[in-house]
Amino acid sequence: ILIAAKSRADDTADLQSLLNKGNVTLPAGHAPYNITRINLFHSLNLNGNTIICNVKQYASILMHTKGIRLSNGEIVGISDQIDPSGSSAVELNGDNDTVDHVYIHRFMAYAIIGGDGNYPIVTNNKLVDIGYSCMFIVSNKYSIHGGLVANNLFDRAMLDPQTVTECALMLRGGVNLSSSGWSVHDNVFKMPLSPKDITSECFEHRRAPNSVIYNNTCIGGSIGISIVNADHVQTYQNKCSQQHEEGIEYANSSFGLIKDNVITDQLGHGILLDGFAPLACQHDTLVNNTIARCNDHAVELFKDVFNILFSRCNISAQHKTAIYLQGAHDIQINDCKLSGNGYGTNAVFLDNSIGNVRVKGGSITGFHHKLYIYGSKSVTADNVHFDSVKSANNIVDADKYLSNGAAIGSNIQLK
Repeated sequence: ILIAAKSRADDTADLQSLLNKGNVTLPAGHAPYNITRINLFHSLNLNGNTIICNVKQYASILMHTKGIRLSNGEIVGISDQIDPSGSSAVELNGDNDTVDHVYIHRFMAYAIIGGDGNYPIVTNNKLVDIGYSCMFIVSNKYSIHGGLVANNLFDRAMLDPQTVTECALMLRGGVNLSSSGWSVHDNVFKMPLSPKDITSECFEHRRAPNSVIYNNTCIGGSIGISIVNADHVQTYQNKCSQQHEEGIEYANSSFGLIKDNVITDQLGHGILLDGFAPLACQHDTLVNNTIARCNDHAVELFKDVFNILFSRCNISAQHKTAIYLQGAHDIQINDCKLSGNGYGTNAVFLDNSIGNVRVKGGSITGFHHKLYIYGSKSVTADNVHFDSVKSANNIVDADKYLSNGAAIGSNIQLK
């Protein structure tokens, strides 16, 4: 390819002709290329160049061939107007396909969309100013094996929060399908603060079990990291701040590990575990997480949540409760440091819970109540033990409010 000083109106046919024959490396310093739609039958190294995608619908660069690579350049669209049916940059559907070191910006729908290829690799990219969602991978045809998403910037912070309805990154198994075994690490997610809809997360991970999510930074959005219908997911060493709903959510997701995360400055919760029968959150483990400055309960376990273990967590309740159990039960809290803020804050709050809660070791300081039991229906809370817990500067050990047949059993012990 000759180096051109000026852009041409349409380079689509020339680029497609080269890509039909073999791998292509563009010459350095070329004027921006203009295309409508090209199919990567072979790898394309942009070599520092820019491709301008002049389409208003669908993806401009199709990756359906196994083992190809798109790398080292810039891909720009014509508008960041939010339109899920509008223009996208890359359609990623081939097995073992890679997008690496590409700056993709100003598309109406997606920077990257796909999900029918196994082991996709998306690394070292900047996905910025994308209208609907930076990246959406969903297995529509069959279950797939997840791949690698690492060292990327997902940045939609410049968009109007009242127009944002979807998240920066979505990894999903399709309905009755799975997308298992993802590794998502060392990414930065930036979303508008207090966006319009709860679906405007930094990262949503749905029906994608047996995955690891670590060393990511999530700023803004409705939720930092949302795990839904995905068992055996490990979420560790992430930083989440300034979310509207919660920093980390596990919904109907069991046997998970939430470890070594730092969650601060939340308008809602730090961590939410929520289960809805016949599904549930069960046998999840929270280890060594630091949670501070939440306007709502620092940790809430909602409804069908049970057999949960807390260990060595540092949880500060600025306004409400450190660990709030709304219907949740069978909870073990070991060696945790729970810190309150005086009147109106509670260390452990049982809300229509049957109990079976044990707090062992650690410390509880600065709360209005170490334990509060609330019941508004025919539920008996029982088997609640505080064992060898250091206590200081708490106003009241325990209190209750019961109505409509709610009761407290005889095995409540605070030591």
